Amino acid sequence: MDFLSPPKLLMILVIALIVLGPDKLPSTARRVGAVWNDVKRWRAHLESEVRGAFPDLPSSTEIAQAVRSPISMLDRLADAHGETTPADAPDTATTPAPDPVSMPAVTAAAAPPTVAPPTHVRRDQSIRDAERSLEADAAAMN
Repeated sequence: MDFLSPPKLLMILVIALIVLGPDKLPSTARRVGAVWNDVKRWRAHLESEVRGAFPDLPSSTEIAQAVRSPISMLDRLADAHGETTPADAPDTATTPAPDPVSMPAVTAAAAPPTVAPPTHVRRDQSIRDAERSLEADAAAMN
């Protein structure tokens, strides 16, 4: 609730008291609290279903952090990707270049092999699909 500072919250309460009156305010506050709890329960249920379908999704806090600061997320991913050990990386200095004469000729009829998109591309698409679904559900609630 970063967007509701104490003065804003106080102003909302004063307006609610004036509009509803002291006799209706407690029952209205209980109803608002019940609706809020229902929304939180619905969100948790939806998140658990999405996590069941896509178990390798990052946590909600990581997604929120990436949305707020995409550059730092990209830097962190680049750092994690750059942490390969020399044993994992191919040694290009000692690998001789292939002899062009001994390489088989590529014909025009040969089709290039199909390559599946990288895992991060599929994961990004899954995240976008989940976000669209959440936005559609939120719009349907309004």
